[in-house]
Amino acid sequence: MKRSDSLLKVISFVVFLAMAAYLAIYLVQRGTDAVQTALVVTATMSDSTAMNGLVVREELVLTSSEDYIDITVSDGEKVGAGQTVAVAYSSESALERATQLHVLSQEIEEVSAALDSTEDVSLTGDQTVYDAIIDLAYTIQTGDLADMDSQESALASLIFRTDSQDATEEYLTELQKEYYELEQTSAGDSREITVSQAGTFTSLVDGYEGVSPEYVQTLTPSSLRTLISADRTISDEAFGKLVVSYYWYYAAILSEENAEELETGDTVSLSFGRYYSGSLEAEVEYISQTEDGERIVLFSMNQGLTDMLAVRSVAADLVYQEYTGLRVPVKALYRYYAGYLSDEDGQKLTEGESVTLTLGGVEYDAFVSEIGSANAYGELADGVESGSEEDTRPKHRLVVFCWAWEDEEAPDFSAGGGTVALSDGTETLTVTNYYDYDEETDRMCVFTLTGVQAERKKVSLIFAGEEYCLVSSDGTDALREGNEIIVQAAGLYDGKVF
Repeated sequence: MKRSDSLLKVISFVVFLAMAAYLAIYLVQRGTDAVQTALVVTATMSDSTAMNGLVVREELVLTSSEDYIDITVSDGEKVGAGQTVAVAYSSESALERATQLHVLSQEIEEVSAALDSTEDVSLTGDQTVYDAIIDLAYTIQTGDLADMDSQESALASLIFRTDSQDATEEYLTELQKEYYELEQTSAGDSREITVSQAGTFTSLVDGYEGVSPEYVQTLTPSSLRTLISADRTISDEAFGKLVVSYYWYYAAILSEENAEELETGDTVSLSFGRYYSGSLEAEVEYISQTEDGERIVLFSMNQGLTDMLAVRSVAADLVYQEYTGLRVPVKALYRYYAGYLSDEDGQKLTEGESVTLTLGGVEYDAFVSEIGSANAYGELADGVESGSEEDTRPKHRLVVFCWAWEDEEAPDFSAGGGTVALSDGTETLTVTNYYDYDEETDRMCVFTLTGVQAERKKVSLIFAGEEYCLVSSDGTDALREGNEIIVQAAGLYDGKVF
């Protein structure tokens, strides 16, 4: 009985040690073979620079000495010369009567519409109400509020017509009588305010109305910065303004280096972030002289005026050019070099091994991506068949080396080859070019996870950002949208199984 207990304890202890060893090996392998991936997608990136500046418009401030003003046009509405934009009232009670007249007018319109309609409440009527709701929603979404009042009235009329029980001739007569009496009482209470020229109306007055495009061209970067940050004075009599020019402007402060990339008359794209969806095409109107390494650049635009009416001091991105391609993380991009080593030297390397590759006198921290089988290398003598006994060419191995891409010039591949220092520092091997590097060539690649295996794919760089870059790829084994790209992995090489 004691022997059986001792044997059982020994067996249990051995099983425990085996399980612990297995777990330890598993955890080490997990840490060693950990792989980080990302999906390849088609994307558009831009070469841009950030800037701060001031929105400039040709504006006319509208004023009135009366205390009670009722604005009759909407923000963003275009008005013509001589058009009424507001009504001035002599007293608070006069303004209240005007408000009551407006309410009565709306109600008379709705009751009249209901009486004029002979349609029953039907699917057709429901569809009409639905269409009116969609029209109003679209107006609000686009921000073009000029027709919103009329659309609201139309919708209210439709709902009233189909649902109200008060649409009678007697009720309409009562409303009209009340309106007439109130109108007589209000005679002489008000004065219409008209505008002398056409433009786009807004009720927002911020004190920058006197800043014109011509005035900006008299400023320096420091004086423009002071103008932006200074407190502004607004007249108590101002109730709105007109933007009287079809074009509007953006005066930005740029570094001399960025400004030198522009010329007067150039067309560029400006992005104002959350203030305007998408980019606006702009023309360079003026570039100032340099002051302390900065310049003022004045841009003009003929789109987005209504959307930007409430914006004055704002940051923007100057987009020089946009690029479209396959987006991959910068960390996943590698340069590669393919060269021949002697068969003996090639056998000293292993796939995934870290080495120091020297090309054109520059050292690169590389790793071995692929090692080919031994093949004859060199010119074959006339009349000698490849692989025959007379074929005395030395055997070589084609080896591909990869190293992390950095935003720098391509290596000088045309030098004819270089050296490979082993990771343990014991030996330096000679490598000669495999490709014909007559011209300076930048060869790049990425690794994808295909199933459970790493696969090297050749790419060409289109545009590089800070964290992501855009590449193109072609051929039967090209990188494609939806591929799972390897961003980080230990001991990476072509064909590695994870």
